[in-house]
Order: sequence, then structure tokens, then C-alpha cells
Amino acid sequence: MRTMKKYKLTILGLVFVPWVATAQLLPITQLPDTIVDQLDRSVNRNAERLQELKQQRLVEQQLQKTLAIKAQLLDPLVQLPSVLPILDTRKQLLWNEVEIELGQRAVEREWLILLSAEQWLQVLKVVPTLSQYVHTRKNLDSIDLQLIKLRVSESLDNTLKLRQQLPELLAPYLSRNFIYQPQANLSERSTAQPVEQDKASAMCDVPIALGMVDTAITSDHSAWPSKSAKRFALIQQDFLPAAIPVSYSHGTAVAGVLAGDNASLSPLLPLLTLYSAGAFYAQNEYQQGATLDSILQALNWLVAQNNRVVNMSLTGPDNPVLNEVVSRLVAKDIILVAAAGNGGPAAAPLYPAAYDGVIAVTAVDDAKRLYRWANQGDYIDFAASGVKVLTTRADGSVGRESGTSMATPVVSAKVACLLASSPELTLAQVVEQLQQQAQDLGEPGKDNQYGYGLLTRPLKAGL
Repeated sequence: MRTMKKYKLTILGLVFVPWVATAQLLPITQLPDTIVDQLDRSVNRNAERLQELKQQRLVEQQLQKTLAIKAQLLDPLVQLPSVLPILDTRKQLLWNEVEIELGQRAVEREWLILLSAEQWLQVLKVVPTLSQYVHTRKNLDSIDLQLIKLRVSESLDNTLKLRQQLPELLAPYLSRNFIYQPQANLSERSTAQPVEQDKASAMCDVPIALGMVDTAITSDHSAWPSKSAKRFALIQQDFLPAAIPVSYSHGTAVAGVLAGDNASLSPLLPLLTLYSAGAFYAQNEYQQGATLDSILQALNWLVAQNNRVVNMSLTGPDNPVLNEVVSRLVAKDIILVAAAGNGGPAAAPLYPAAYDGVIAVTAVDDAKRLYRWANQGDYIDFAASGVKVLTTRADGSVGRESGTSMATPVVSAKVACLLASSPELTLAQVVEQLQQQAQDLGEPGKDNQYGYGLLTRPLKAGL
């Protein structure tokens, strides 16, 4: 005969030992109602307590899982101090970079006004005292406007107070001198040694001119094609104060995606003239910042060099001055391709990517999974490879970089190749062509994660 397992149940001090066998049945004893009620209440309490323990255990497990994940990740934005003195190479103070509302950063007490020369004269007639705050005036000839930089007193370093001092018509053209940041994540750099790999196809094999606003670029990197080959020309212009510490890391990495060519790298554009407008200074050993003032001057120069496509692997806050410049460039059929941002899935939109008329690019890895720090939103247009991308580094080496910055030049190259074959295309027609070349990812159609889908090399012909 097969032996059956025996279980003992103890409730309220009473021991019940049910024996299960094939040869007999235990007699059924009727218990008093009071004991039955007590048993019911006890069982219910025990069941509730058991459920609470299960829930607590699940919460603890989830917390441990979250902590384990966070332990493996570094915040993509290393915190800068609330006041960061920017010094020149002689240790003289150039300006204080300060944290303001919503975690944004700006140059302390510096404001920008964007007006035509005639408008500026009209403003001075109404508020002649404004001239005492003027620090610089620079013509942005490409958009027929002047950029006036004001340095105001501490008491006026406030949007509301400053606007009260200005004519009402000036309000839409006033902005702080905000700080913008590149969108490569140094915390996810790979130190793995690159290996020789099969050459990927170029985006296109025709001569291309392309502009970019970024850090300076290391001009003597061994991955650049030799000058004798006449396949890569680098034209650089910086828009920074004299004697300010210059950074090369980010711009060199972006340029490497476009033009790097050696045993490990395959250029997107093997016949490239790259116009690099240097706008970023070194905030510290690892981070870079660019003032809105420098970015606008850089854009003005790039347009003056007849660049119709401009790569902007940078992000920052919305403001009326940048919005006006972008709107005017879009009206001139200048195509701006910008990084969507590495703020994370719940982050607010970042600019210039979120402006109308700008092509916003997010990043995916080799498995076509969305980059974990990528911004999301209805402004995302396209995705491209941007996780652990092999590219050039400022120290002359080759390594892997991650971020929406690394994905942006892929789309810029695609746009430039389209225009090289069909220069008459408008922005709307370029976007339509890109949609036909994109592989739909995520939800069908355009979505907040991948936009219209993934763009890869090479340029597809005959669409």
C-alpha cells in the first residue's frame, strides 16, 4: 500500500491531524459556532498578513532590482556646481556660469537681444539708458539681424525686472545667455580595444559639404584621410573668447562618425569637406558648455560658408532668440539636424531639436533597442545607431561613445547625400524621402520613441 504524507495544522492551540488513507474515514465532529467564528477570523487575519508579507517581499525585491540596476549606471549628466567660474588660461575670470530656474544654466547677468539695426535704433530712442549695459554688438549677416549682448546689474538679472525696463515690443527678442551641452555620454565610454572589422558601406560616394556646431576637432588624428588623398578637408573656425580653455573631445567624436577611416572605422562620407564651428569651452575635465551667443555666431558663419545642412549634437532650453534664428534659417531652406537629448524617457523636450523645422534624432543600439537615456516625445523624427559607436577620440585613439550625439551625424550624412543628388529638395521633401528610407520601429507609424523609424547607411537610390 502506498504511504500518504501526513500534515499537522495548529490553530488557536488546537491540533488537527488529518490522516489520509484508503481504508478508513475519520468521524466528523461538529464544532461550536463560537469556535468556528474564531477560526474564520484567525484564518482571515493570517491570510491578510500573508498577503501583506508577499506584497512587502515584492516591493523589497523590486527595490533591490532597481538599486542593482542603478549601481551599474552612472547619471549621464554629472552635476555641476550652482556657480561655476569660467577662467581663461591666465586664471582670470571670464564669467560665472550659474544654475537658474528649472535646472537650466546661463551666464550670470548676461542677456541677448536679437533685432535689426533699425529696431535697435528705435529702442535706444525709447530707452537711451539701455546703451550703458551693452557689452557687445555683432551682426548676424546671414539672417539680417544684430545680436546685442547686455551685462546688467545684479538687481536687473531677472526676466520680469529686465522686461519692465524695456519697450514692450522688445519682449519677444530677449533671452538669457543660456548654456548648451553636447549629447554624448562620457559615463558610458567603452575602453575595449577596437578590432579590425569589415568595412561598412558609405552613405554616398559623392563630394559633400557639411557644417557642424560643436567643440573643436583634433586636426591631426591618424584616422583622418591623408591630405594628399584629397578626400577629407577640415575647415575650422572658433567662436570663443581668446585664451579660454578649449575642448576637443566631443567634436572629434562626431567628426569621426562622419569621416574616420582606418582599419576599425568606415566613413559615412568618404569625400567630405567639414566646416566645424567651435562653440564649446571646457567646463571641467569631462564636460563642455557653449553659450547661446557663441552658437548663434557659429550658425551665422556656417550659413555664410554656404552649408545647407548643419549638424547640431547639442541641447539646451527653449528661448525666443534661438527660436527666431532657427525660424529664419528654416525659411532659408537651411536644414538643421539636432540631437534629441540624453535627459531620459521622462525628460522635457530639449532644443533646438524640438523646434518646428528641425530634424530631431534619437539613438538605438545594434539590436535596435532605444538608448536608455534618450529623450522621448512627439518631436522625435528619426533614429540612428548611437550606442557604443566606434569613433575617434581627441587623444588620437579610437573608442566607443554613446548618446544621441553619435546618432545625429548619421542622419545629417543622409540628408546631405539626398541634397547632393537633388539640390532642389525642400525640407518637407527631404523628410518625406527620409521616411521612405526609414525602417519602422516601435508602434506602427511615427511614435514618440523612434519617430518615423531607423535610418542606416547607405543612401537608397531610386525612391
